Amino acid sequence: MNIKKELMEIPHALQQMLEEGRPQYDALIRRVGWTERPVFIIGDGSSYPAVLSGASAFESLLGVPVVVRRPAAFSAYTTPALAARSLVIVVSGSGDGEETLAAARQAKHCGAIVWAVTADPASDLAKLADATVNYFPGESAAEGAQSVFCRHAVMLFLAVAAGHVHKGPARHLTELEEELEKLPRHVEWVLNQISDAGRALATELSALPKVFVVGGGPFHPVALQAADQLGKLAGMNASGFELLDFQEAFHRPPQPGEGILYLSSSRCGLKAQVHESVREFRHKADQKIFAITDGNDRQLSERATLAVLLPVLTEAGAALLALAFLDLVTHYAAQASPRGSIRGR
Repeated sequence: MNIKKELMEIPHALQQMLEEGRPQYDALIRRVGWTERPVFIIGDGSSYPAVLSGASAFESLLGVPVVVRRPAAFSAYTTPALAARSLVIVVSGSGDGEETLAAARQAKHCGAIVWAVTADPASDLAKLADATVNYFPGESAAEGAQSVFCRHAVMLFLAVAAGHVHKGPARHLTELEEELEKLPRHVEWVLNQISDAGRALATELSALPKVFVVGGGPFHPVALQAADQLGKLAGMNASGFELLDFQEAFHRPPQPGEGILYLSSSRCGLKAQVHESVREFRHKADQKIFAITDGNDRQLSERATLAVLLPVLTEAGAALLALAFLDLVTHYAAQASPRGSIRGR
């Protein structure tokens, strides 16, 4: 299955989440007392960005602290912090990594509740867990475009369900629930109506020796995921950064000819820092600045060499839509690049 075909199946998967998944997610949420805090989320390999998406969503929508760990670090350092009935969510594409299974077993030994988010309901992780979260990956491979996108989406669905059931503090929770209803249509719009913009951005990025993909808040895991996909599937030299880490790490500007792709929106909590970063790097050198944002974020879009404008959504919704668009960009970059994966052809 090629990237574009997988992308075109994402709206159907999202519709399944809405119709079949939400009752399951609500039922899971109600089975947890939420008296033991924090929530622990573990992610292996390329599943780690989805873990960060989950952490951002649970903290902002449910108002509980979240501890994020890779499996080996969880086993080495975090299990003493577990209590009986702590919730541990384990995110894994394959569900059979030795370190991931070891971390899940340790959590179970401590009396924690373990949920598995994995593409394979027959995997060892799924068999070990107290519950498996279905995110409707379809026929996509564990690291395929549909499966990767839906891992991020289901973390948001779970957090919205938790915020709804337990009356989380987020003022925009109702608005976000309404956005989830429209998300399949938004993704279809991205894939069909602005595909030319995806092709144009892919052409620009593919010509650069290096690309930094930068995002803050919910856009941070999207930046990491997009850079990983651009590297693996399109053969590009791409690195993902958290916005504030990027500003701290680069006391010098990137080298001439390198590009920076900023992911943001008019409702991004770190919007001011994004604008500051763009001003700083444009001032220091003649940089190629690209942006994915919305039409209300004129300070970013007008300073970019090329800006793609998505619908105005909540921060979490905008981040998911940016991920779908960047998957499309990856598809076009893989088509054009001799270094790209044959899956993109």
